[in-house]
Amino acid sequence: MSMDFVEVERAKSLAYFKQVEEIYLASFPVSQIRPTKMITRMLEFDSNYHLFVVKQHDFLVGFSLLYAFNELNIAFLDFMAIDKRYRGRSVGSDLFKYTLNASRHLVRNSLGVIFEIQRESPRRHDKEEFRQRRINFYRRHGAKAFENIHYLLPDLHGGKPEDMYLMMVPNREITSLEKRLVFRIISKIYLTIYHFCYDSDLTVDHLPPRIRLI
Repeated sequence: MSMDFVEVERAKSLAYFKQVEEIYLASFPVSQIRPTKMITRMLEFDSNYHLFVVKQHDFLVGFSLLYAFNELNIAFLDFMAIDKRYRGRSVGSDLFKYTLNASRHLVRNSLGVIFEIQRESPRRHDKEEFRQRRINFYRRHGAKAFENIHYLLPDLHGGKPEDMYLMMVPNREITSLEKRLVFRIISKIYLTIYHFCYDSDLTVDHLPPRIRLI
């Protein structure tokens, strides 16, 4: 199965995103979906926001969106999804690796790639199994969670913020980050990606000066 992985030129990003919009809308719960206008405006006007696609011939089967926070030496994986007809064929794994590699060229002295992911639920159901599979997928690719960080995903639909894992695939042998840097990263994600001001009350004073990756 021959696949092509491409970083989309900015001038073509809006047209490409329209082709993968259906995958985007079908792959995430409503609470995590941002209005597509927010995404397309960033693709059009923010040079730090990058779209990657995977194609089989001329058919788009998946995408990823990455934000380069150069001032923090961190990349943020905003979304990644594969058409359900192509899941289970290592396409997602290959796209993730491609995106990680691209991030090292887009971010100066990159520490790694950070992303949000739903926590496991104590209730056993199909959605819980899907969440666990996603967590296992990223852990197989070297992802680690920030210890004791209860990251709240802003809900743009008026609902309750969701408690997520904040995870990272480090580019080096990094076992922890300074607490101050972690909260700067969270603040930047809130402001840049969600257009929310970070609530400083979420800062937990009793956390150690460095936050471990576990």
